[in-house]
Amino acid sequence: MSGSLLDIFDAQFATNQFSGNQLLLLKILEKFIQQYEHFDTLLIEHLQQKKLSAVKQDVHTIKGVSGNLGMRALHHACKELEVNMAKQATEHTLEEFLQVFRQTLTLVQNYSTENAVKISPEVAPQQDEKAALIAALKRNEFISESKMQSYGPSLNLSSEKLGELNQAINDLDYAKAIQLLE
Repeated sequence: MSGSLLDIFDAQFATNQFSGNQLLLLKILEKFIQQYEHFDTLLIEHLQQKKLSAVKQDVHTIKGVSGNLGMRALHHACKELEVNMAKQATEHTLEEFLQVFRQTLTLVQNYSTENAVKISPEVAPQQDEKAALIAALKRNEFISESKMQSYGPSLNLSSEKLGELNQAINDLDYAKAIQLLE
């Protein structure tokens, strides 16, 4: 199965899943790479050992992870494999699944490597602070004045925008505050 890179891995979708926090996405992708680096071998071993419940659980797990991380082709391949496993017709689907899995893993490894270099140490903490504030606002957490003051310098906003943000937070208009940050 081949397709455009966006069909395989939608980096924008994945970044949005982490409120625009590129650094956090890269950390999660690194964990994905480490955890699933030998997934294909493990899956084949489980199939050879007739551990079908383990195979079903493994495929279901990676289906959820891949869906949440914008790995569209892998998510779709997982769905197809699950359906065909229920029909006990897996040989052809397994080959396609493994091809998509390897292609996705390679693309994600390349994306992770290329983008890890682009994030400078000064930008990363700012992104973390901004993402943390956005996440807190989305959870409707109360943001105290002192906490806002600690966020202030790292948000990289003009004094006018920072004033608007503070006003929105004081008015508990978190939707507007989030809009100002994004």
